[in-house]
This record gives sequence, structure tokens and C-alpha cells, in this order.
Amino acid sequence: MFDPDDLRGMFNSIRLRRRTRTYFMLGASLGPILAISNPADYIKALGILINEYDTFMAESGNKTKKGGEEHGSASQGSYEQSNFSYLDTHTPPFDLDFLQVFDTFCQITVIMYTKLADSLLSIAITQSAFDNIAKIDSQFKKVIGTVTKELDELIKNAITKELQLIDPLDMASPENEINTDWETSSIYK
Repeated sequence: MFDPDDLRGMFNSIRLRRRTRTYFMLGASLGPILAISNPADYIKALGILINEYDTFMAESGNKTKKGGEEHGSASQGSYEQSNFSYLDTHTPPFDLDFLQVFDTFCQITVIMYTKLADSLLSIAITQSAFDNIAKIDSQFKKVIGTVTKELDELIKNAITKELQLIDPLDMASPENEINTDWETSSIYK
């Protein structure tokens, strides 16, 4: 229904470029955390990453509101010097492809959840670990849910357009040349 060029056109805006950089940073930050072998430390590190991500997003949102819309990767320069433990705020000096970044982000997220599930089997769950896991889960569902909702809307609109092309009732509109009234049409007499 959509070819890659259509999707690139739909996902090409300043807002999506900013979101792409954010998904890239979050996904790149998961790499070193996935290397943590101790399950309790792994869950703790994910919790810290989510807190740092929330801080980054709040600071980023304030800067955008004060300074207008962001343009290009250079606007991220002030965050490059931030002292985050796990959040890697460095971004490449070129525009990233949203579809590739989001696909890779989803793959890394699956690996993260698999390791998280394995970690839960090997440790005793404390209240703080449970709270961390709930916050981690909530944040990742929010990120993926946003894109899923947008894709659902795109697909719904595309299907609606396709159905309108074959809808026989739509052909009965006055703009169409074919008269579908079977009793009065001269075509059927």
C-alpha cells in the first residue's frame, strides 16, 4: 500500500527530524546498558536512563518553546556537554532517516524487553525495582504508541481513499457521468 518513498514523504518534517534524533539517542543509549550482566544493575540503569531521558525532554521542550522551532542537528549542541550517566545525547551531523531509526529502535527495544524479562526471573523484585520497571515500560509504550497511532491514522486514510475509488454509491454522485438509477437510466432501456 505504501512504498518506501511514500513513507519518507509522509515522515519528513522538522518535528519528525527532532523525534528521529530523540529515538536515535534513546536507542544508542540502550546499547551499553544491554551489556550490563547483573540483573539488578541492569534494571537500575534502565531506570536512570528513563529519568535522564525525561530530564532531557523537559529541557529540550523548554528550549524549543523559548527559542522557536529547532533547525538541524546544530541546535542540539547545548545538550552535547550534559552530564548524563547513560543518556547519550550525541547525534550525527547529518539528518537521520526516520523509518530506519524507528525500525532499529524497535529492534533494540525488543532485545531490551527480552533481557528485562530474563532479569525478572533471576532476582527478587523489590518495590523500587517494580517502580523502575513500571516507569520503563510506560515510557517505551508511550514512545512506540505515538508512532503506532500515527501509522494507524495514515493507513486508515489510505484505505478510506482506496474504498472511495470502488464504492458504487460514490458513483451515484452528480459529478459522475454514469447514472446508476436502474429504472430511469437510458443506458438500460
